[in-house]
Amino acid sequence: MLSTPRYISNSFSVIFPRQQDIRRKANALEDELINSYSQPQIFPIPDDMDAEVPRIIFGSRHGFSQIVISQVSCSLNVTYSPDWQLHSEKGKEYLLERASLLFDLLRIAGINKISFSGLATQVNLPSDESEAAIISHVAQKLLKDENTIDLHDIEVKRTHIVDGKYFSNMVIANYRSWQVESLPTGVLSLSRGKATERGVRVTCDFNDRYSYNETEGYTTKQSSANTIIMSGLEAVQRIVTDLEKTQ
Repeated sequence: MLSTPRYISNSFSVIFPRQQDIRRKANALEDELINSYSQPQIFPIPDDMDAEVPRIIFGSRHGFSQIVISQVSCSLNVTYSPDWQLHSEKGKEYLLERASLLFDLLRIAGINKISFSGLATQVNLPSDESEAAIISHVAQKLLKDENTIDLHDIEVKRTHIVDGKYFSNMVIANYRSWQVESLPTGVLSLSRGKATERGVRVTCDFNDRYSYNETEGYTTKQSSANTIIMSGLEAVQRIVTDLEKTQ
């Protein structure tokens, strides 16, 4: 029913109280990353504008990852090459190796209090089956009402509290993609029948915001990063394994 899962991307983020002068720390941050990341892009955005807009972006030398820094977050964003997409262990090792860099950067920037952190994961499970079969498969796995007649798309979101500490936000949906040869001159027409790939997509955001919400004075620790990365990937793997079962 579903082909080998492809681990498309990960993003590990740490969230902190607003630091309006973060852009002025770019030189010191560059010195820390000089051996593995290129010179940063620095965006001349006024300090009083939207805190979530990136101020500094470092691109890795191999081109598959970025470190993106705003006034309230520092994120390691990784888009995997086709060969790595089929080997989730490689991505896990990379995340575990690089996550500590974010905490090092924040210390250099003088940020000692981190509110919470989290890992976002996207996995695609392609399928050669029909649209109807894919949607029916998701419905049978996740819904009580399995009547999928006339459904064009299906999306199910679940948020679990894990160990009384973490949120596990899981979204399971069908997807389709198209091969666009050139930039369209008008409004792009995307027919289901012309999709070059279709299947089921799993998106997970695993984070310790539950602890931040419920525990006064809570701050996340660098030692929590590995737990969040491992637990987030394990949560995705459990869903993927279940979706791969035909019954």
